Amino acid sequence: MLYAKLNEDGDIIDVATSQSEEYGLLVAPNEPSVAKILEKKFTANDNENTQEMLTNSDSDMMRVLEDLIDLLSEKRIIQFTELPTAAQKKLLSRKWVRGVHNSQDEDLISDSDSLTDPDGDSFI
Repeated sequence: MLYAKLNEDGDIIDVATSQSEEYGLLVAPNEPSVAKILEKKFTANDNENTQEMLTNSDSDMMRVLEDLIDLLSEKRIIQFTELPTAAQKKLLSRKWVRGVHNSQDEDLISDSDSLTDPDGDSFI
């Protein structure tokens, strides 16, 4: 969702992804004036801006996918073991690291000797 900032004449002069006092009007990204503003924002610093945006969104998307996989597993729509072994290892190691980082690792593996699978491959 995008929110627009209006000038005194009611014209859209800027957009933001979060609503605030200044950015109060909900707008569609395909609206012509909004599309022009977005195009200017994205092409202002060309590759630097877009590469940074991609990098940031990759991290966010990874977390969304982790949460989605957890939800689907909890609802028994998929089984974690149905995922490829490499995917399981990556998800488990990210979950462990996040737990350690957040000091909420009670339910996670904390013994460093347990961080390898039967093949001897490290989870991290």
